[in-house]
Amino acid sequence: MSEIKRIRVTVGQQPIQVTVKEESIKVTSPVGLSGGWPFGENPKRVEGIIQNVPTILDRLEMPGNYRVVKWLLLLADDANGVGVGSEINAFIRGGVVEFTEYAILGDYQVINYDLDLVIDGNFVQLLVTSQYSGTLEAKTVKIGIFS
Repeated sequence: MSEIKRIRVTVGQQPIQVTVKEESIKVTSPVGLSGGWPFGENPKRVEGIIQNVPTILDRLEMPGNYRVVKWLLLLADDANGVGVGSEINAFIRGGVVEFTEYAILGDYQVINYDLDLVIDGNFVQLLVTSQYSGTLEAKTVKIGIFS
């Protein structure tokens, strides 16, 4: 189903007519829940993350030489109304993992934490260590690319 909206916007002194077309798509098999998904449970939720205790947020098998995985991460304390979201990209090459966290949004000045990716045999673990004084819940969604 699509819907077309016309909006009148003024830029400086000049009015501009803008047309926006909204479309919705029906997803019958969410990403990560299909039978062929090789990366394990997705999305994933971990409750009870406490200060200064390293916590495994996700663990996935990554055999082979070259693999790429991307996580969307949300750390939140709903009781206190704070949360922070980010994206993590990781490149695994044999026994070495390189990663970067970016697009950090929300209450990142309130919820301080350290991330790490650790290789454990053919598995990669996404770890978080919180410096936040409250209890956090983590939600992750991941996508991956085989070599």
